[in-house]
Amino acid sequence: MISSKEELVAQTSQIEEKEEQIKFIMNYFLENVQYNYAYLFAKGYAEGSISKVSSMYGLGINKTRIDGDSEFSITQSAVEGESKIHEDILNIRDKNSDDYNKFVEELRRYVTDVIKSHINNETIVSKSVDSVMSQIEKCLRVKSTIKYNDMDIECNNDISKVLIDFILKPKDYFPPEYDNGLIKSGVCEDYTNYLVDLFKELGIEAHNIGGTSELGHAWVIVKVGGEYKSVDLTRAVFIRDGFKGIPKEQASEDWLYTDLDKMFTMQKTRTITEIDGRKLECAISGQNYSAEDFSELMDELSKNEPTIKSLVKNALEGRITIEDIRNAKKEQLDQARDGENMNIETD
Repeated sequence: MISSKEELVAQTSQIEEKEEQIKFIMNYFLENVQYNYAYLFAKGYAEGSISKVSSMYGLGINKTRIDGDSEFSITQSAVEGESKIHEDILNIRDKNSDDYNKFVEELRRYVTDVIKSHINNETIVSKSVDSVMSQIEKCLRVKSTIKYNDMDIECNNDISKVLIDFILKPKDYFPPEYDNGLIKSGVCEDYTNYLVDLFKELGIEAHNIGGTSELGHAWVIVKVGGEYKSVDLTRAVFIRDGFKGIPKEQASEDWLYTDLDKMFTMQKTRTITEIDGRKLECAISGQNYSAEDFSELMDELSKNEPTIKSLVKNALEGRITIEDIRNAKKEQLDQARDGENMNIETD
């Protein structure tokens, strides 16, 4: 029984072959990690095509008011893209504006139906719905004060703002869980960040991969014996949990450690668009993938695109100017600002 990261590393280190180390780790997490389907609902499915939200809040009548709540609520909306789930939930709010209990009851049925349409596991569906509903009701009770016509008005959150907050800051509401250094629950990017660090600690070359599956996705690619292999814990967990839409002939083990060409064959919609945080000029898919080209690409990326840290080091050695550093920093800040309003779907 492994009860800490230290124990996992110690047991894995006793295995000689790197490939077997990877398989040991992946099988351990397949048996012990949970996927955060509440996050997937609130961030993945509910965001629809929303790519930008308003930076301005609205003031409205509180339609989900209970005893102790304000008469008013703070609203928020998308300005680019749309979400059917958001629209449906706002309709549920409007239809039940005079009865909070009916609103909660109908909303719970709706969230259950959405999650159940993707997961064939009643226990997981129930826990996920409980998590979503708990956060929604908690956030609806949050109060803040805004100025309106020189008056201070106390307001609760409207469900529209709650749903937008879920998209913009999903980790604040549905965070990953860890215990004694072991990841216990999360989503694809949590798994990926954790495993990349763990593999590197064990001396295994590992890369953080971004791309698409059904939605945006993250997983790991490792290099063992000169070959690159895909390591996708999320897909393996999906199969274990009864996620719908995955071919029945596929098993969890097929995704724990596999060749890249097989990965593309198993999922036609799979693409690689980002490697270790670097966006590729052209997405890699099953149509254009070749092991030789991918190896050359990884060799090229290993030469390392300059980071702020490396630029400073080079400046001290007289290789580049301070202006080069400023330009690089400005570019990173511009990208960060763009990201404030842009939304990337993720499993």
